[in-house]
Amino acid sequence: MIDPTLLAPKLEARYQRNLFFFFGLAILAIAARTPDLKSDLHVNDGTYGVLVSLGAVGAMLSFFTVGQLVHKIGVKPVVLATGSLTFATIAMIPHIHSPLIYVLINMILGFAFNAHNIAIHDQALKRQADSGELILPRLHGVWSIGTLLTVAIAVAVTAHVSFAWHIDTLMFLCWVGTVYSTVRLTPVLIKGSTEHDPNSAIKVKALWHMFLEDKLIGIAFLCAVMVEFSTNDWATLVAHQEIKASTTLSILPYLLFMVGMIVGRLIVHRLVKIRSEDFWIKRFTSIGGIGFILLLQSAKALVPHSFAISFTCEALGFLIGGLGGSFMAGTITQIASRRSSLPGGVVVAQLGIIITIFSLLVKLVISWVVDNSSITTALIIPGIMMVAVAFFPNLGSKEIQGS
Repeated sequence: MIDPTLLAPKLEARYQRNLFFFFGLAILAIAARTPDLKSDLHVNDGTYGVLVSLGAVGAMLSFFTVGQLVHKIGVKPVVLATGSLTFATIAMIPHIHSPLIYVLINMILGFAFNAHNIAIHDQALKRQADSGELILPRLHGVWSIGTLLTVAIAVAVTAHVSFAWHIDTLMFLCWVGTVYSTVRLTPVLIKGSTEHDPNSAIKVKALWHMFLEDKLIGIAFLCAVMVEFSTNDWATLVAHQEIKASTTLSILPYLLFMVGMIVGRLIVHRLVKIRSEDFWIKRFTSIGGIGFILLLQSAKALVPHSFAISFTCEALGFLIGGLGGSFMAGTITQIASRRSSLPGGVVVAQLGIIITIFSLLVKLVISWVVDNSSITTALIIPGIMMVAVAFFPNLGSKEIQGS
């Protein structure tokens, strides 16, 4: 007789995909409407970049606490609490007109976002280990589908619906979907334990090992994802302010960036059966980074001559940048997890701390360049960082999967 408390594998996979989908649908809703946010805050480009970057301060606390919290009380309460806090703080943002209040809310959002991210990744890595399947890049692909949909929604409603109504309604739907999926996943979610687990805590010594001794994998991760981070902050603003696109049209390059991310993440499990993980990491980051830089610089240079050609270059630049970095986060997370004896959630948190510290510094440098030059010039920095990933030795496996 089948145990009625068990969840069928197909249903488990569906509800786990839902968690990543609703997370993606929610977390980048604001990024698609950055011109509205910047206008509400009444700040210049450089100040805006600094305000957005300071969310990293709140993220640090989550990295040092969530692993232990998941171990003690389990994944379910952590996902429900952090998901609710994430959606609630995002819903507050369209109602904020004070830069100081925005910084405080953004720090809370940084904590909630990272805590939720660690919890759902911990569960995903457990399922991947149990099943033996390469599922994390595909879950990241589902996350990207959520982000693509949120950008498409922004394109459709920006000219017709207020910033507040758009975000508030979307966050409510994401909250309902997340709560429902989490409750349905209850039988298979990681349970809490009263036993002490020394591996659930983040140790400075372990971070130092990952940072220096493990082939600088944390820095490789940072270089691979800075195009994505920078696109989230600046894509719609650069199209609107420097290419002179309308508010609605300026969302299109960001939409194409997410298309590139989705395509790469959904095909990577097939690509590694043709050539090695190391091969694809080098090719995607080289082509993606160089194409991102050249096409965006061309777009800026062509603005006085042809809006159509300039905007096309801008859109293609973000498309190839998205494709180049598409599966890097999931793949490098898997590489780090393979090399570590620690639980998956702790590995995610370790990478997250390294990335949070250094991405904050890089984002502040980008904001300084924006303030003193232009957004397009500043975006050369993450483009170069993506190209640099190809030069990290022994980053990925040189074996063809399934061979």
